[in-house]
Amino acid sequence: MPQNHTSPILDYSEKSNRQYKISKYTLIAQIYFFVNAMFLPKGLLYTNVLSPFFYFRVIQRKLKTFAIPFFGFLMVYDCIHLYLGVDLKSFVFSNGLFISTYFCVISFYHFFNQYADLSKLFKQIVVVNFVLSLLAIPFLFMETKYQSWVWWVNILTQGVTDFPRLKLLTYEASYYSLLLIPIVFYYLFKAIFNQFKSHQNLTLFLVLTPLIMSLSFGVLGASFFTAFIMAFKFRKQLTAYKRPFYISICVLALLLLAFVGLIYFFPANPITIRFFNILAGTDTSANGRIFDSLSMAWRIAEVKSLIFGAGLGQIKIQAEELVRTYYSYWGQLQRYDIPNTIGETLAIFGLSGIFLRLTLQIYLFYKTKVSQNYYRLALFIFVFIYQFTGSYITNIVEYTIWLLAFSNVFRQFNINQTKDDFANTR
Repeated sequence: MPQNHTSPILDYSEKSNRQYKISKYTLIAQIYFFVNAMFLPKGLLYTNVLSPFFYFRVIQRKLKTFAIPFFGFLMVYDCIHLYLGVDLKSFVFSNGLFISTYFCVISFYHFFNQYADLSKLFKQIVVVNFVLSLLAIPFLFMETKYQSWVWWVNILTQGVTDFPRLKLLTYEASYYSLLLIPIVFYYLFKAIFNQFKSHQNLTLFLVLTPLIMSLSFGVLGASFFTAFIMAFKFRKQLTAYKRPFYISICVLALLLLAFVGLIYFFPANPITIRFFNILAGTDTSANGRIFDSLSMAWRIAEVKSLIFGAGLGQIKIQAEELVRTYYSYWGQLQRYDIPNTIGETLAIFGLSGIFLRLTLQIYLFYKTKVSQNYYRLALFIFVFIYQFTGSYITNIVEYTIWLLAFSNVFRQFNINQTKDDFANTR
């Protein structure tokens, strides 16, 4: 979203004299990160429940809400979908969830742009997250019903079953990994630009260990491609200064060494099995999240309108009919969602929805000058790739990454600002 320089500046700082503000923003951050989905049905979050309050505070402070374009967009599509025919109960419920996500997005946008202690929140989350990750380890040795409280236990890939991956109290491992990305990128850039005052290696260990324990190939794969694109774009800076060049070479060498070691000493380990399954096109998760999702989305949209889609809340309804028609399956489906944001956009809003989505992303990329900040550019590249491989249309974690990419955060990573940091690393 465009920067709102005319908005009144809010006192979001934790240095405020009013002590309750310290606990309020810290508490909301902890809820968002650790217990946002706890005891709730999949798709509904506590941030959705609290979103009307968040939005009311935005209106109360007379900040920009972008309500006219959002509700104008939603009204046009809703009218078209009502004309084409919908299951009204699912349609109304999904509209409510979609609107609550919009409330969250607007509220988070203003928070990121005006909160003074985002790095402090990140530090708090890192510490709590690592402690919880340690507490989750004993659950690995318990019965599956207890293990599944904090570990995602399912078929990792063809030939690997009941493989546990850390998820803590979230839906699944990939959702948990996605939560970590803004924090992981932040501390990696701090290391690259030598901005740690102390405890750099310890901090990186605390940050990266839970990400590795979650072992989300989608998140790790998108991160790898992000690193490759960033390295190519800034190849002159990378080779001109010692520290970022050495860090990149060391990380690449360690990854290659670890991978070769796994293949040589443990050829039947789950990581290499899944890697080669993905290359062979036999990995059920990758196929389901990418090819099968896009195929199903196309068919769902095609039933009503390829241009405008089937409408909010209609994926479950249409999926049942399509599975019976195309696959002659009359049993109970285990899941009705499309685990792919682009695919879900296609199913709900059609080809026009995808066009508007990508156009808005490109517009905001230039409007908010994403390319002038290393951190924001890396987040943009990551989430742009990830939307083609996972997530869903009301995923506030994905929107949080978009918002950080489009917000004026962490100016110490501005390209002009970091020239001196690079110079000190020759």
